[in-house]
Amino acid sequence: MLVDTHRLVTDGWLAFARGRGRHVTEEEVIERMFGRRTIDILVEQFGLAPAEAAYLVATGVDDKHAEIERARGLRAVPGAARFARAALASGIPCAIVSSASAGNIGLALEAIGLAGRFVVIIDHDRVARGKPAPDPYLLAAAELGVRPQACVVFEDTAPGVAAAHAAGAKCVGVASHGRPDLVAAADLVIADFRGQTPAGLLNRLGGRAPRAAARDARCRGTSTAGAEAGRRS
Repeated sequence: MLVDTHRLVTDGWLAFARGRGRHVTEEEVIERMFGRRTIDILVEQFGLAPAEAAYLVATGVDDKHAEIERARGLRAVPGAARFARAALASGIPCAIVSSASAGNIGLALEAIGLAGRFVVIIDHDRVARGKPAPDPYLLAAAELGVRPQACVVFEDTAPGVAAAHAAGAKCVGVASHGRPDLVAAADLVIADFRGQTPAGLLNRLGGRAPRAAARDARCRGTSTAGAEAGRRS
């Protein structure tokens, strides 16, 4: 979790609900929709048929370009970009694992100057089951060439923490929007990345950075598997 999309995601789902004649509160969005794939939210929370949900996703219902332009860009989670660059420089294999679309992930990375830096990116289309199922993190670990049990995941949602643990990874909960209760099940909870280092967090978790089988393994991301780290839908 590199970028703060709390307001963007919340406002988007509130607007979608209004357009469908539904009353949804901000708390319901946070508790039921954060960390989930758009297609799963449309089916499970709004009662759409899977075919209709898939059509809406395919036609860009969750595209955030316009919203980002109106908001004049995205803001990095404090310290996150520096933390990711430090992991990259140290050679820790990492992967972006997000419930967002590939396009929205690209927007986020570009906004904080990290576009093109991460080879392994798992977006919402790459797995049959999204968070809280372990599938996204299991796929990330496989593509990194490391065991899931050797990975550390950085998450800011309850479904993400559950997915990390289901995959066998340790999890650092990042309470970047002031809701540590949402990530209370994580192995370690931090407010944000300010003052944090990859080595320091690994030491607090009682582990060390995994090494990928691939010869040229680099840091490949955050809501990250590897050693952020979503993104949210």
